[in-house]
Amino acid sequence: MRGTAGVFLAAGAVAASAAMASPTSSGITIKATDKGATYVINKSVTDQMYFNPGDARVKSGQTLTFEYGGRAGQEPHTITIVAEKDLPKTTAQLNNCTICNKLAVGHLMNPKAPPGPTNDIAHWVLNKGQPGLDAPGDSIAIEGAKHKSISVKVTAPAGTTLHFVCAVHPWMQGTITVT
Repeated sequence: MRGTAGVFLAAGAVAASAAMASPTSSGITIKATDKGATYVINKSVTDQMYFNPGDARVKSGQTLTFEYGGRAGQEPHTITIVAEKDLPKTTAQLNNCTICNKLAVGHLMNPKAPPGPTNDIAHWVLNKGQPGLDAPGDSIAIEGAKHKSISVKVTAPAGTTLHFVCAVHPWMQGTITVT
């Protein structure tokens, strides 16, 4: 896997989308997009996983739908709300994202065991605050073969900016501006 060390092994470069979400009558959709990796032997790897859009606007109380944009056999993704100060920024932080390692395990059947075929995602939604997306630690997960999308309400009050990261691929980061 290409996720964080300790929970999932990480490697790759940042690819991002600056597109704004197009609201629907019920809310917005953020897609975890995976266009694969490219390799230049003995030179570089570019991993093309990103959120589309990376920065979204939604009204408080509207629904956010998180969709899987890769193939069925590819890795899971999360939208995990974190404090802005906890977002990994350096290569070392991306390769061993301590906040990701701490939060991602809550999705697993057995949080004390390493992820894998016998310890898969069992908890698709984690609420640290009130139900919905409103506080650091809230997290939703998707996976291409079993759980391709999930919808939750954004319950943070208007004027809030929620910072999020994929706890599996910490270079995937974005914001939700609540209006």
